[in-house]
Amino acid sequence: MTFRLAQSSDLDEILKLSEGIYDGGDYLPVRFHTWMKTENSYVMLAFSGDKLVSLLTCSVVDEGKSWVSRAARTLPESRRRGILTQLRQAMLVFLRKKHPSVRWLRLEKNRGRIPGFLRTLAHREFLSCYVEQTALRSQQIGITNSTEIQSCSKDYLCDVLFSPAVVQDLFPDNVILVEAGFFMEPLPSNIDYLIQENGDSLCFAVEKCPDDALPRSVSFGVLSKRVKFMHWSASIYSSDPVLYEARLVHQFKRACELTKGDFMFQAYFHQGLTNCGKRVLKEVLKIKLDEEITQDFANLYQAQLPVHYN
Repeated sequence: MTFRLAQSSDLDEILKLSEGIYDGGDYLPVRFHTWMKTENSYVMLAFSGDKLVSLLTCSVVDEGKSWVSRAARTLPESRRRGILTQLRQAMLVFLRKKHPSVRWLRLEKNRGRIPGFLRTLAHREFLSCYVEQTALRSQQIGITNSTEIQSCSKDYLCDVLFSPAVVQDLFPDNVILVEAGFFMEPLPSNIDYLIQENGDSLCFAVEKCPDDALPRSVSFGVLSKRVKFMHWSASIYSSDPVLYEARLVHQFKRACELTKGDFMFQAYFHQGLTNCGKRVLKEVLKIKLDEEITQDFANLYQAQLPVHYN
């Protein structure tokens, strides 16, 4: 088995690793060239002879302290052979040379065996639904309450919401989860990274407050292209059901504004708000939910380096 960093010319072979993944919901084929151009993003490949059999992507965040394991793909016939374990170890060796300050491995893992070296960092619940725009055009989306949500700038987010007076209340576990598998600390450098990767597809929002008051909630939204459809990921930071409802509706409306066709809507939030979210989606937004696939959990883990896969 040999390992090396990917090059842009590897795309055709990489696409074979993505065939049939997530029923057309894979983001790897459309995100690959962005990762190739994004600073501190890496894609490493595993070869058996001349054949590409596995891939792992990661991003270095938290001012160089953490590497987040992201997309991982292996050919079906090569799975359960320990190849991905070897690939992660090769990535670790590379990163410790390239980024000596890296101290933490972070990853999301919701199923399967949890290695003993991983420690739970945070949990999130999330709701998912497929949205048909043609059905939405025939109805008016209601308002759940009088809370007004407005967009905010990157400077306001970093200077105000990430300030010591606010950040601990908004992010008690010191984690921002923006989209599946990608989480980091609430730091200005991480927002710079997100903007570099997502550009204008990334937005931030807070509730409108009097001049002398600070927001009690914040939400992130990002639009991304998948193989067969568009995908909107919303991350809501509030334990208040009223603010949560207002933010969920705001993120949904924003997704409808920015997408021209059908799309997948996914919203992450703190534990205990799933039933509230389902009610908003069904009764306010008039979305038909498939109960078997709508609700799930995101379990976020970290490990202090070095770790030894076995």
